[in-house]
Amino acid sequence: MLTLTEVLVHPLLRRDRELVGRYRRILLNASHMTTLPVSEVIAEEAARLRANYSLRTPDAIQLATAIRSGASSFLTNDSKLPSLPCLNLLTLNRLIAITP
Repeated sequence: MLTLTEVLVHPLLRRDRELVGRYRRILLNASHMTTLPVSEVIAEEAARLRANYSLRTPDAIQLATAIRSGASSFLTNDSKLPSLPCLNLLTLNRLIAITP
């Protein structure tokens, strides 16, 4: 759910209702993605990540959600996120560069 909060800010600032709707449909209805609430277990994992890697709270919550849900990879635009042993970080720029 935190991802929804983050991606909606820009289209809301632009008052772009169509883009808000598209982002909502993608994040909440896509068959290949699951949207999860922040649970106590995720919050504690996020705190551990913040302590060990000096992450900002939103980044820690998103990474903790991925880890606790059993994800093997995490797609991001932030190339500054630290490498984690239990999660393969994929940056969009790197993926676009290698895609024919």
